[in-house]
Amino acid sequence: MKTNASTTCNTRYALVNLILCSVMHGLNHYLIIFFKPAYPVIKDYFGLVNVADVTTRMTTIYVGYAISNLISGLLSRRFNLRIILFVGMLVMSIAATLVAFVGPDSYGVFVLLIFLMGLGGGTYHPAANTLITSWYEGKPGHAIGMLSVGAAVGFIAAPFIGEYVGVKLHDFRKLFLISGLICFVFNFIFLLTTKDHRRVAASQPETSEPNNATLPPGRVLIAGILLMCIPVTMREIVGWSFYEITPFWVKFGFSGGITIGMVQAMQYIPGVIVQPVTGKLCDWVSPVKMVITAFILMGLGATMLACSVPIVLWIALLLFGIGSCGSIVASETFMATLASSRDRPLVYGVALTIGLGLGGVLAGVSGWVVDLFGREVATGYRVWFLLSGIALMISTSAYFLVRRMQQKHSQSSYRRGE
Repeated sequence: MKTNASTTCNTRYALVNLILCSVMHGLNHYLIIFFKPAYPVIKDYFGLVNVADVTTRMTTIYVGYAISNLISGLLSRRFNLRIILFVGMLVMSIAATLVAFVGPDSYGVFVLLIFLMGLGGGTYHPAANTLITSWYEGKPGHAIGMLSVGAAVGFIAAPFIGEYVGVKLHDFRKLFLISGLICFVFNFIFLLTTKDHRRVAASQPETSEPNNATLPPGRVLIAGILLMCIPVTMREIVGWSFYEITPFWVKFGFSGGITIGMVQAMQYIPGVIVQPVTGKLCDWVSPVKMVITAFILMGLGATMLACSVPIVLWIALLLFGIGSCGSIVASETFMATLASSRDRPLVYGVALTIGLGLGGVLAGVSGWVVDLFGREVATGYRVWFLLSGIALMISTSAYFLVRRMQQKHSQSSYRRGE
């Protein structure tokens, strides 16, 4: 009876943690992009001239996000995971709330607060992914897939709310105030309700470990992370730059006849279905195969956005969204298989610091490309989508070929050893 009671209790804790971490995932990613549709309003409010003046400054949020991913990865190996998540969201929500009080002559302060939002938000993945996958050992794809549903909802809601409050009501500061306060309140609900798995189930051995969890950390990082850093970085560049330039693209060059909010939300509208399905497929097939498939789809969709035919643009947005949603679940599930739960936060921290740090910052380059080829015509945007989409597909294909060569070399070495 004790075993049954313990199992029921642990199942309940796992479900509660999964739900609350999923909601926090949604709020976390909501706060990353909810102000993106208001870029034209922000540009006018601060008296900026070029698109790059906005995009290259706003990408400081990804710099902060990248830095704190590594810090969170290190801290999550030793400290209470829910406290790390609470502190991160607290910083993020307070910084967002303070933006409401920034004047038009304080663009530097605005950029600093955006950076602090990223610094707080970047604590999420190493801590939350470790917390949830540890409860669902043996089914990391299922855990990450369900956790990502919250992110999809946040990514979908953010552009619509941002467009309505920030653009139609022409008040992006009120948008920051409301968003920051809502996340602030939920954060305390999260703190009082969640449980850290290491405190509840510390006496229970893990049901399973990844096959290569016994590999030395150096080999794990080299084989599993550094090999993927180029396609992962390109994925981040393509994904985040989409939010950076689409407000101007829709205003000056888009021929699909839909709003900024809908265009941006299309990157994650498929995620409500695609992400949990991708998670299941990762558990059944292989997360690496799902990573490659999703990255190629995302790159193909981005490349097709360079077209001017409305029906092709809709198909491109759909493919782009499916690939984008699937790529997140697949890559984060793959990371979960690289190490034990103890080392897992460090794997997430390093991988996301590399990917988000480089990818998020370089996403701001999209504004320079648009300014160079024409920010008030479709050409500049098409050039960016074409170049970045092709680069993502090439880097993914290169990763696949290098991985295959490494596998063949390992098999040959093993046979010679026999």
